[in-house]
Amino acid sequence: MTRPTRSVSTLTDTRGRTAAVAVALAAVALLGATAAGTAAAQTDGPTVVVGDASTAPDGTTTVDVVLTSAPDGLSGYYLELSVEAPETARIESASYPDRFGLTSEPAIGDDGDGVALEAADLEGAIEPGATDVTLATVTVAGVAPGEVGLAVEPRQFDADDGSAFTPATQAGTLTVAGDDASSTDDAAPGGSDDAESADGSAADGGEAGATSNDLPLSPVLALVAIGLLVAAGVRRSD
Repeated sequence: MTRPTRSVSTLTDTRGRTAAVAVALAAVALLGATAAGTAAAQTDGPTVVVGDASTAPDGTTTVDVVLTSAPDGLSGYYLELSVEAPETARIESASYPDRFGLTSEPAIGDDGDGVALEAADLEGAIEPGATDVTLATVTVAGVAPGEVGLAVEPRQFDADDGSAFTPATQAGTLTVAGDDASSTDDAAPGGSDDAESADGSAADGGEAGATSNDLPLSPVLALVAIGLLVAAGVRRSD
C-alpha cells in the first residue's frame, strides 16, 4: 500500500498551528493564575479574629476579639462569640477598650456558652485605614481538660460613612490543660498585651440584653446613625 506523502508547506502549516495552540494554552494558564491571585487578594479584607489561649481547669485566661482592618473606619459593631463545648470552658466576663464611647453591657448566656458584644465609636477614634482594632477582651474559665473552639459571628458592622460591611471571621482555640498547668495567655494577633498598649485599659462589663441583626438598629448603633445624619445635614446647609 502506498503511504500518502505530505508536502513541505503542509508540514510547516501543521507545526505553525501546533505552536499557536501551545502559546494559546500557555496564555490561558497565565491568565488563570493571575485571576486566582486576584481572587485571593480580594478576599484579604477585614477579618474578625479571636485570639488563642490556654488555662487550667478552674483557671481563667483572656482572649482578644480583633478587627484586622477598617478601610472605611468603624462607627459601631455588634457580634456574638460562642464556646463550642461549654463543658470544657465557659465565658465568665467581657470588657471593651476605652476608645468606644458607647457600649452595651456584655450579654452572657446562662451556661457561659456565648456572649453578645456591642459598641460604638462616638469620637471617631477608629479612623479609615485603621488596623488591628481590639473590639473586646473576653475572660474564659476552664472547666475540664480539653481543647475548644471560640467562634465569632459578626451581626452588624458599620463604617464611618454609615455603610454596613461584613468582615470575614477566624475562630480561636482555647486549650484547657491538666491541673498542673499554669494559666497563660497565648494570644493570637491583637492579644491582651497588644490591646493594653494600643487601646489603653478596658472598662468592666456585666450582663445585659443585646439585639440581633435580624431586628432594627440597636440603641447604640441607632444613636450613631442619627449622629451621621445630623452631620450630613449640617454639611449640606453650609
